Amino acid sequence: MMRLFLAIDIPAGIREQVAAARDRLARGVKGVKWVEDHNLHLTLKFLGGVPEERVGDIADAVKKAVAGYHVFKLEVGGPGFFSHNGNPRVVWLDIRGDTEYALNIGTAIDESLVPFGFAPDKRRRLHLTLGRIRAEGSNPNLMKNIKDFQGFLEKPAFKVEEVVLYSSELTSSGPIYSAVDKFVLND
Repeated sequence: MMRLFLAIDIPAGIREQVAAARDRLARGVKGVKWVEDHNLHLTLKFLGGVPEERVGDIADAVKKAVAGYHVFKLEVGGPGFFSHNGNPRVVWLDIRGDTEYALNIGTAIDESLVPFGFAPDKRRRLHLTLGRIRAEGSNPNLMKNIKDFQGFLEKPAFKVEEVVLYSSELTSSGPIYSAVDKFVLND
């Protein structure tokens, strides 16, 4: 069984800027598992556990789904968080630019995977996860850092040239992501 997801990679130069932004947000903040630099990405679709014998067919379906799509641009924006019962749970950076185009790719991927038993995502919000909050309750330093963050990141833009199928191996020191296949977008 392989734990799989489809994602957009963040170019190395942008990843460095995002990592610096993450480190700034993390100052004085406790109870957050921050995403490691090399694991920063934009998830398009989480598949979960997939039998290894189905991976090739899934990859073929995704390849067909993205075949008509072209290279496009995205831009990294400011910070925010998803909450559960009023408590922040996930810290992220907003994504701007051709987000509607990226979401359309996600929808095409959804439709291609329905025959394999994967339900389409009900809501998809393009974001760059920086950390997952483990501790319940208020985190005043995090809220202050988010408020003070404005203008720190210069909204770096980047070209999206491919969609990547990743496997994710969960370990005690954090997940290890490995590219299983890459689907190049048209120029």
